[in-house]
Amino acid sequence: MFVIILLVTVFVLWFLHLIWRDWELYRVAWKMPGPFMLPIIGNAYLTLGLTHEGILDYLKHFSRAYPSPMRFWLGPRLFVMIKKPEECQVVFNANECLSRDDIYDYIKPFTGDGLVTLPAAPWKDHRKFLNPCFSLKILQSYMPIFNREVKTLIDRLDLKVNSGSFDMYDYMDACSLDIVCQTTLGTQMNIQKNENMDYLDAANSLLAIMTTRIFNPLYHSDIIFKMSKWAKLEQKNSDITFGFVDDILKRKKAAFKKAPPVEEESSLDENTSFKSPQLFIDQLLKLSMEGNYFNDTDVKNEANTIVATGYESTALITSYCILMLAMHQDMQQKAYEEIKSIIPKTGDDVKYDDLGQLDYVERCLKETMRLFPTVPLVARKADAPFKLDKYTIPAGTHIVISVMEMQRNPEYWGPNAEKFNPDNFLPENFEKVHPYAYVPFSAGPRNCLGMKYAYMLLKVIMVHLVSNYRFTTDLKFEELRHRLDITLKLNQKHMVHVHRRI
Repeated sequence: MFVIILLVTVFVLWFLHLIWRDWELYRVAWKMPGPFMLPIIGNAYLTLGLTHEGILDYLKHFSRAYPSPMRFWLGPRLFVMIKKPEECQVVFNANECLSRDDIYDYIKPFTGDGLVTLPAAPWKDHRKFLNPCFSLKILQSYMPIFNREVKTLIDRLDLKVNSGSFDMYDYMDACSLDIVCQTTLGTQMNIQKNENMDYLDAANSLLAIMTTRIFNPLYHSDIIFKMSKWAKLEQKNSDITFGFVDDILKRKKAAFKKAPPVEEESSLDENTSFKSPQLFIDQLLKLSMEGNYFNDTDVKNEANTIVATGYESTALITSYCILMLAMHQDMQQKAYEEIKSIIPKTGDDVKYDDLGQLDYVERCLKETMRLFPTVPLVARKADAPFKLDKYTIPAGTHIVISVMEMQRNPEYWGPNAEKFNPDNFLPENFEKVHPYAYVPFSAGPRNCLGMKYAYMLLKVIMVHLVSNYRFTTDLKFEELRHRLDITLKLNQKHMVHVHRRI
């Protein structure tokens, strides 16, 4: 009996300590709209046991059931979800919200601790040093690689012509990974030639495991998670993805050491800025081996981050865009006619100067990203109190931006907000939309570093695909079902038929 009383007393004292420690969080949360919460687990009872499709459906219901900002507790963590562009603008630009949320710790087995996951202070330094890697001069130099690898994709798709329905994503992820490895890490991995394929399977498995961990507060404890069936599988897949990048880094580091020194870079001191354009991997190695700004762990983390985020977003956007054009033949024909007016001969390389003329293709891509943002939820953490709407948000609050709901909200996009319509991005239409109602690459100081790179690559891919093939599909837009695996995955897969254009 004494032991039971002691345990109950310890529990009560611990619970009171939590309330005292997080009193400001509770005070604000009580004023906000949100679902009924339970002690200790908060609102986690609403998502426990749900599939990843069910989690996404619940979050959609939740964000529509309460006015923004609204609150949701995952265990002892307070999440404030917002879906208004005015609130989004505040959060993305607030110095108090420059840090990524702690929840991003659970994606480190895939990305490492790079630009996506770093706290505000180290992120600023890393971003400053890596910005030159995405200068226009560097991006233009990638055009031959873009064209070459997409032509390899065309060779692979030739085998699928008139052969039935297939998942476009299976082809796009291999192509995207090949391109990202060559342009950022300077290494040809031949994924499209069935080499090094284990990375893709491991990556998709990691995304699913990380989502499971995020929405189960029990798994927020490292001790409990390590006892689960997911921990061993996560470690196995993380070893594969990190090993993939480590092999590349070893080769590049060996080549870097053998390279003759450049005279003007032979004397480095604390004033060295590394602002001249550099390939991503070369910049990382310079920062590590010549400037001592990055250690080996920094190099590995940033290399893993650029590969993981670069290939997945490109593969998803292009797969969704092709599926949308397959569902809307008139729009696909319009894109085809625009492409042929700019690049008349099918198979010719896309040149940098061509990209700016692809107005309709760009609108199709933007509309795809509006309806199907690669990452439908973005999270930040308040490092200090700040004002949001009528609330003073205390330090330690987790802020979630519901990107997908905001970008499908009829209040900003009209009554047909959930339909595919590239004309949403005609200048006369888009200028009426709040600038923060469309944030597929995030926004503010911590926006996506590779946004210009992405647009260039996406356009090159679409030009070659649409000029070579006509795509059809048996899927219906209104029947599409999604799941949250960190990124927005399609349950029915991106199933299309491909027909050679005559």
